[in-house]
Amino acid sequence: MTRLNIRNCARCKRIFIPVGNEKICPDCRAEDIELEERVKSYVRDHPGITVNQLIEGSGAPRNLVWRMIQQGQFENSSLKDAKYPCGNCGKIITRGTYCSECMAKLKENAQKFAVAMNKKRKAQEESNSNKTFSDSMYDALDSSRNR
Repeated sequence: MTRLNIRNCARCKRIFIPVGNEKICPDCRAEDIELEERVKSYVRDHPGITVNQLIEGSGAPRNLVWRMIQQGQFENSSLKDAKYPCGNCGKIITRGTYCSECMAKLKENAQKFAVAMNKKRKAQEESNSNKTFSDSMYDALDSSRNR
């Protein structure tokens, strides 16, 4: 039996079938795309404006404009004040959530974690491979009794 994956749109609450991890319906996504295009053309038509002037002038929601800034959509434009603090250390950045130093530390920590988890998994596999079938059965019975 296949299960139909349906969701309620995070914005309009209508039911829709998502593609991937979408949280909003196709109609709301189309509105977002239209708004993004309006914001981009507003920046092109008004060089040197600030972020607040862009939000007021374009009529776009503040969170949409900041999301576009974080995605790097205005890196090569004349938009002023398109800077915000790193989500970890507070250093001023113009793209993404974290500065390059914090991102490097996050990647390093993730790699260390992956190595540690692989070692743990291999150790478990080795300890399980040394057991006989009856040892494994007794362990399974003991763990079920302790619940």
